[in-house]
Amino acid sequence: MHLSYSSWPTAATAPIHFVVVMARHQQQWLLCRHQQRDTWDIPGGKIEADETPLQAAARELQEETGARQFRLDPIELYHVDQHGQRQSGLLCIAEVSELGPLPAHSEMAAVKHVSHAPAARHFAHPSIQPQLFAQVCQWVELQQQLSRYQHVIWDWNGTLVDDAPLAVTLVNQMLQQRQLPLTDLNQYRDQFCHPVVAYYQHLGFAVDDAGFDWICSQFGQGYQARRHQLHLHPGCGFLLTQLKRQATQSILSASAQHSLEQCLEHHGIAHHFDHVYGLDNHHAHSKLARGQALLQHSTVAASNTILIGDTDHDLEVATALGIDCLLVAAGHQSLSKLRALHHQVLPSWQLNSVSLAKEQPGGAL
Repeated sequence: MHLSYSSWPTAATAPIHFVVVMARHQQQWLLCRHQQRDTWDIPGGKIEADETPLQAAARELQEETGARQFRLDPIELYHVDQHGQRQSGLLCIAEVSELGPLPAHSEMAAVKHVSHAPAARHFAHPSIQPQLFAQVCQWVELQQQLSRYQHVIWDWNGTLVDDAPLAVTLVNQMLQQRQLPLTDLNQYRDQFCHPVVAYYQHLGFAVDDAGFDWICSQFGQGYQARRHQLHLHPGCGFLLTQLKRQATQSILSASAQHSLEQCLEHHGIAHHFDHVYGLDNHHAHSKLARGQALLQHSTVAASNTILIGDTDHDLEVATALGIDCLLVAAGHQSLSKLRALHHQVLPSWQLNSVSLAKEQPGGAL
């Protein structure tokens, strides 16, 4: 059995079979026990034919816990691959403000509050539910730690949007045209660096002015043609939603301003951002200047600001701006490369525990 995740909402046509709702009431998680079992379930169940996934999530939460008042948020899709078949579900979180008795028609016999996950053997589905429980807890932990900042600045490429595989495809097309050895995603992440001209020089390209202009033009045209096929990293939409309720959020990107704005609209997340700062060229060499302009425009102190990115350049920009930085090894540089530069690195958006320690302005996390 293999468990994986993908972003929500999705344009994919594959069916979503189930919903799972991690529900919190009075700062504790709710588990429910079926009348015919002595093990515990996370609230959830099958999506009925006439329901949307979120409608099913609300119904299951009410039926299986007695929740009366709650705020329900989708996190991401989960996929269980087993014996050549895939079943998918929507993973949600709910903040329950009013909890009543179980409905008379409920299949559940009991509901209990827990502060942490029980041992796997106490779950009704011990190979899946403990992992889903841990995944949601880690999203909540990260959200809580980021909530200490009043301003969260996001990089775009590789950090929020999963575009490193597309970058490898485009680089290989150019390598093939120049009859140079091809690369793969792992090599790309190990070798990619800033300034980007140094990366292309390492691959064997001519990088004089004309050569680098050709590279940038080829890459830019190819990216523009396929950008609407890209997806956000799983869970990022949820994190943006949660942080929007308590902090200023901005985008700081080396993407062209107009293209960046179109991408945010396409992915349905433009409303999460108070400021969007891209570039007016495709050579990606003035992100720092745009960051300085963003901080000047923002009313939040640098000491209460963090930049989330995926490359060495994001760390360089954050350091120059005097703000904290969290790197995520889900984009254009590998975990080993990032950890050699910085100690606050998430291995991926498939979360592992991370502790963010704020330091003095200008210091590292």
